[in-house]
Amino acid sequence: MVLLLSLVLGCLACSSAAARISDEMDHRRWTAIDHGPSSVGALAQTADGYLWLGTHDSLYRFDGFEFEKFAPADGERLGVVSALLSSSEGLWVGFRAGGARLINANGVIQPIDPGLPGGAVYSLAEDQQGQVWVAADDGLARHDGTGWHLVGKEAGFPYRHARAVHVDAEGYVWAASEEAIYMLPPGASAFMEIGIKSQSISKIVSSPAGDIWITDRSRNHLLRLKKTGSAGIEFEEIPTSRTVSIVLDEQGDAWLGTLESGVHHLAAGEQPTSVEDQDAFNSYTVRDGLSSDNVLAQLIDRDGTLWVGTDTGLDRLKRKTLSPFALPVGAGSHALAVSGDGSLWIGSGNGQLMGFRGDSHSTFELDMPITTLVNSQQHGLLIGGYQGIFSLSDGGPVRIAALPVESAREAAVRAMTVGKNGDIWVSVNRAGLFVWADQQWRRIEPVSDSERQVMPVTASRDLVGTLWFGYRDNLLVSVDEQKIERWSEQEGLNIGHVTAMLHLPGRTWVGGQHGLAYLKDGRFHRLDLPAAGPFQNIYGLVAVPAEKNAAEFGMDIWVHSRDGIFKLPAAEIERVIAGGNTLLYSSHDHIGRLPMDPFKVLPLPTAVHTEDGLLWFTTGNGVVRVDPYQPTDMALPPTVTIKALTVDGNDFDIYAAPVRLSAAPEQLVITYSALNLASPETMRFQYRLNGHDSQWVDAGRSRQAAFSRLHPGDYEFQVRALGENGHFNPPDATLTVSIPQVFYLRPGFLLIFSVALLTLLFGMSRVYTQREKAALRTRLEERFQERERIACELHDTLLQSVQGMMLSFQAVADSLPEGSRARHSMERALDRAEQVIAEGRDRITGLRGQMAPSEDLVVAFQALKLEASVAFCATYHVSNLGEPLALLNEVRDAFYQVGREAVSNSLRHAQATRITVTFRYAPGTFEMLIVDNGVGIDPLYQRMHGRPEHGGLRGMYERASRIDATLAIVSNPQNGTRITLSLPGAAAYENSVGGKQKRSSRAG
Repeated sequence: MVLLLSLVLGCLACSSAAARISDEMDHRRWTAIDHGPSSVGALAQTADGYLWLGTHDSLYRFDGFEFEKFAPADGERLGVVSALLSSSEGLWVGFRAGGARLINANGVIQPIDPGLPGGAVYSLAEDQQGQVWVAADDGLARHDGTGWHLVGKEAGFPYRHARAVHVDAEGYVWAASEEAIYMLPPGASAFMEIGIKSQSISKIVSSPAGDIWITDRSRNHLLRLKKTGSAGIEFEEIPTSRTVSIVLDEQGDAWLGTLESGVHHLAAGEQPTSVEDQDAFNSYTVRDGLSSDNVLAQLIDRDGTLWVGTDTGLDRLKRKTLSPFALPVGAGSHALAVSGDGSLWIGSGNGQLMGFRGDSHSTFELDMPITTLVNSQQHGLLIGGYQGIFSLSDGGPVRIAALPVESAREAAVRAMTVGKNGDIWVSVNRAGLFVWADQQWRRIEPVSDSERQVMPVTASRDLVGTLWFGYRDNLLVSVDEQKIERWSEQEGLNIGHVTAMLHLPGRTWVGGQHGLAYLKDGRFHRLDLPAAGPFQNIYGLVAVPAEKNAAEFGMDIWVHSRDGIFKLPAAEIERVIAGGNTLLYSSHDHIGRLPMDPFKVLPLPTAVHTEDGLLWFTTGNGVVRVDPYQPTDMALPPTVTIKALTVDGNDFDIYAAPVRLSAAPEQLVITYSALNLASPETMRFQYRLNGHDSQWVDAGRSRQAAFSRLHPGDYEFQVRALGENGHFNPPDATLTVSIPQVFYLRPGFLLIFSVALLTLLFGMSRVYTQREKAALRTRLEERFQERERIACELHDTLLQSVQGMMLSFQAVADSLPEGSRARHSMERALDRAEQVIAEGRDRITGLRGQMAPSEDLVVAFQALKLEASVAFCATYHVSNLGEPLALLNEVRDAFYQVGREAVSNSLRHAQATRITVTFRYAPGTFEMLIVDNGVGIDPLYQRMHGRPEHGGLRGMYERASRIDATLAIVSNPQNGTRITLSLPGAAAYENSVGGKQKRSSRAG
């Protein structure tokens, strides 16, 4: 009765487990944490296989591995994408802010077509004539290839607010407004109302059988319509949670996207009686791993994979390639074995021993965790645990012997095997190796002094009856008729702990902590496996014929490791052993990971092969079965593409053939990918840079190849992808990169570069000098013109007014009697006024320069003797050195003003008796030198550039600064004063040196 009750409860548990989506579907999700988009409100798959996502901020393209944001060439911001449609012309995109655009097959977004109704776009559909229909907030419209045409009352759609549109396989167009649902039969000119009122339709789809499914986001039911005749409709309401989306798979099952309830699965033919009818509905929610319970969009792609867009991310649900085996919940870890009659036996951590053969099922209970199972000819199925060794009889497990020592219940028997004579060899945890023979235990002496090698961690028997024991730290021991042989690192064993063994005709394989090795000619040879990570901690090795029922084709080896299940094809194994490189393998690692409890020993074996050709594996999610000959479910092989080339941090255009670099790069990075929406985690890549790599480099799942310090030359980069079928899918993607020879260190280039650089510098210097010269000339001319203006205004206003006043006063003076005191005072005032006018005229003369345009400086300075207001008693000499050249007006004026002030100071203040003025004309400079023998200038005033209450000396410095000339004054009481004013010839002369004019070289 206990066994019967256990069987019934187990079947109920199996039935419950089988009904769950999580048991049948493999789930993967992407959220913002995974660098994926959030709030996915629209989904579509284009003809090239890419998945497109409409989100709250833009449009994304997904290849199964990486999200790529769509960026229009003109930088246009797309905003919220509310609807997507893959059509024969490309991808139609509808926006929440209004409008719809077409992205053609080349990825170019097309201009806006006129006539589209305004408001948010809710739905898009394509009919059999290639016309695109759109349901927008401001109405229903269709696109005939030239523009949008509104479907209004004359076409039978009287309402402004369209909410959904769909075209079924027979060509019927279905549309929903905020009030009702309409149908347009093929060939009809106007829509007809079908008699169903609804205000919040969100999705309309059709099944291959022709049924129409309609979701209503505000009501707890679905509508399923059946056409009767050309215009008749029958419909039924199906109770469900508030549904916003629906998709139908190939089996006719309905997948419902709900608000706040996740994804619901309704099997074909099921008819729920209420929203709470769990027998009809199967849910997948946040508790099962869904990114959110608020589903916004769904899509079933061409490979049958279900994609779910939620308000927090994207989810993928696909049917598992490894079929889960229904077992009671809470069974813990499992050990597997196949008995002599072909039955599969599963021993669990809770003490259940379950046997399966065809439709029959047996269950036995043991009061201990089962840690190992072994089948033998002498004893049948042996079971090991902390209470001893049991054999399975018709009535159930019978204990053969208790363990020779006490052991922890979770890790009692580590390994077990049976010798030729029926003796049972048992490895007891932390105690050692023992043999049960002749109804008693015998301890085998340790083969090593290391405490880590007290007992074996695995045991097996080969085809000729030799016993093999694997230990930690690269130690393997074989026992044959009291002959013991050891293998360690000295014999080539270098895989760490020996945790799995497989004996084939002519070859023994061992798997361990760090890979896989085989025995050949008395030594172990490690099998070079790409991507070492997946082949760490191997606990199961199983061999099956490469071709079903044809062992002559060799044996494929299936590896069960910590990271998953891998198939090593027989042909690949022989090729690599013969000296080939890069073993190719297929992977099921996304679902077949081993259960790893750090506090418990893993029950063994973890992998077996039954007579019906199926493989069985223990995983973290229970026991799974695999048909090794089942073809891959991929509809199309993945296409490998090279996406980007980055050279020293800069992106290059990879569409140029070949890509030519300007110089040898420090680092070159090539990014590639392969489109595989269903299972990108199983994709592996290999690349080779011809000219740099002699062999293919296994990149694992990496989608980037980096190369440092490449030498000049031509390189061809090749990359290929290994899919789920275990084969590389041609063609390889290629990219040619050309790096030119380094030329910048060659003498010829250096000479040419130096000459060019000097020429450039000379040209830049010349241009700079000409520019500065022109700027100086402009500045001086402006100053000269300003002084002319001021002088003119002073002459025409102030002096003329004073002269007029003097005439008036002179008339008054003439009317007074001669000799009178008043007339005498008036005459004295008039004399003073004449003096003021004279001084003012001198000042005006100073502003204007008092020089004719063609007057020579020598002549102008000789005239100063006649203009002096004091007695000119000194010896005065003016001369030229060199041939005089034409000076710029502003330069000549500035030199005259400075020299005139200097001569005046020598006469008035220095009391000089000898004054010499010399003008030196040279091609590179123009200089004026004034020397006197006076009393000199006080050093204090010389440092201050003049007395505070006088402006003569300061004015000389200011005039020199205005033309960027250099003024130097050297003065002392013993030697008089020496004043030098100089200016570069390029800034002083009016013409170049070649344009000289002959003038008098000396005057005095």
